[in-house]
Amino acid sequence: LDAGFMPVLAPLTHDGAGSMLNTNADTIAATVARALYAHYHTRLIFCFDKKGVLASDDENEVIPRLTEAEYRRLRAAGVISKGMLPKLDNAFEALHAGVQSVLLCHASELLQALSGAGCGTKLMRE
Repeated sequence: LDAGFMPVLAPLTHDGAGSMLNTNADTIAATVARALYAHYHTRLIFCFDKKGVLASDDENEVIPRLTEAEYRRLRAAGVISKGMLPKLDNAFEALHAGVQSVLLCHASELLQALSGAGCGTKLMRE
């Protein structure tokens, strides 16, 4: 970290008997970010197969900014569901713990996200 490298975490683990396991990457990444924030400026970026948090089934209808209150409202309305729930729960926990910023974007937008260009969904403190 002090040399300027960015950690990229892969959630693959094994059971000790030769079988690979898919550990929850969101939990691992958020936990590492929470542990690092006291020592480093910490940004957490979730890269996955969507362009961000979606407001509908339309892949291009990305919510650019999302507060926790808005997340709770959209969750209760069923707009945000399934695999996004643990991702966003972990992300907001990281913000509460002191991580400076959290962004969710498509993996192909990582370089754009790192440059500060607008993409994906940025989570906002209340």
